[in-house]
Amino acid sequence: MSRRGEDRQRTGTRRTDAGRADAGRSDGPPRFLVDGMLARLARWLRAAGFDAQYADGTDPRTQVVQAMRADRIVVTRNRRFPRAPGARQIVLESKTLEHQMVELLRHFPGLNPLASPFSRCTGCNEPVAPSEPPTPAPAGIEGPFTRCPGCGRYYWRGSHYDRMHAKLVRVARVLEESRVREAAGDPPPITRDEFDEFLREALVLLGLSWRGYRRVRWGFRTRLRNRLRELGLLRLRDYMVLVRKNPVERERLGAQLAVTISRFFRDRGFWFRFADDLFPVLELLANGGPVRVWSLGCASGEEPYTLRIVWRESGRREEALSVVATDLRPVCLERAARRLYPESAVHNVPAVLRSRYLHERNGTFLLDEEIARGVQFERFDWRSEKGWPVGDFHWVLARNGIFTYDDEPHALAKLARIERALVPGGYLWIGGNERLPGAAQARWTKVAPSLYRK
Repeated sequence: MSRRGEDRQRTGTRRTDAGRADAGRSDGPPRFLVDGMLARLARWLRAAGFDAQYADGTDPRTQVVQAMRADRIVVTRNRRFPRAPGARQIVLESKTLEHQMVELLRHFPGLNPLASPFSRCTGCNEPVAPSEPPTPAPAGIEGPFTRCPGCGRYYWRGSHYDRMHAKLVRVARVLEESRVREAAGDPPPITRDEFDEFLREALVLLGLSWRGYRRVRWGFRTRLRNRLRELGLLRLRDYMVLVRKNPVERERLGAQLAVTISRFFRDRGFWFRFADDLFPVLELLANGGPVRVWSLGCASGEEPYTLRIVWRESGRREEALSVVATDLRPVCLERAARRLYPESAVHNVPAVLRSRYLHERNGTFLLDEEIARGVQFERFDWRSEKGWPVGDFHWVLARNGIFTYDDEPHALAKLARIERALVPGGYLWIGGNERLPGAAQARWTKVAPSLYRK
């Protein structure tokens, strides 16, 4: 496009904004200011006939001012995009164009991307008008033609039109299906802001730490939306009312927020040092009996099974190690019983041990039955005050759970119960990025990174 054409585009855009100051208000169709990272979305909104100004290269704060003056809604994927009182903003989460279109248009129940397609210029956002064909006319094209008065661009129906129209049809279909489901009582997708507001309140209620959940929190939205569906609720704020009133539902929410990500040989370097440094000490502590170990928060069995493998590889007697593994979620214990794992769970296992103990089955890996036979699995909720053992174990593995996700007062309470579960002189292993609560550190002796003695 020539410089003169660019000047006409800018002038035409400003004229459109000034002449339609009321177009984005509640009594008219929405008008958008699309952030610079969403250029394709701006083009496709225009193709669907929506007024979408594109803010390429404009400072975000300037964009907010421009949007407010022209009564436009800012559309962005930037969660840190500046806000201002009275400014309207939609932060999209979707990454693909079609999903972005659906996510945006869900905010406007009556909006239809097929109502007036190709009525605006995809280049400069001006409404197009019927026109005579350009001179010279394109070969083999009969029209009808439209033309943008701002940049002078011509449009006509052809294969490119058909491809774009087919995409708009797909967007309209998915949008309508989602609206039908919502009208039938299906909860709408949970936005990030809505989820964060709910989660901050829920974590305080459950004695959990926002810091621990901050990086892993998005995976829980699907679980909570499914729970809303089961209960016939539409919004998380309605669910919070129930959680506050109902202790059983509060306990269920705690289970829903359990983090179950694990893998074999997590913190691999520690495991092989333990065979030489820790196992002999534990045997002395056991005084001729079996070394009793508790894997507290075992997920799908990856940790206790790793322990059994390392114990066997050290040449020690199988019966000299007794392992109890507990987790809150029955689905995790069921996976542990099946002993079938994806590649992502076993990629840390040294090749020689993988070939010896994990047998590939159509892209998954089946753990050797002899290793599994040495672990006793039980359901246990470490958030509960009941059911904690006393004086039973020589070694407790409490990694990447209590000391990541509990707030400090609750972590201190759990640590006191772990102390009672250990024999005098017993050991505690926590995650590599975890720390014992400051108020309790004086009662423990740190014998190695993440390893403490009672």
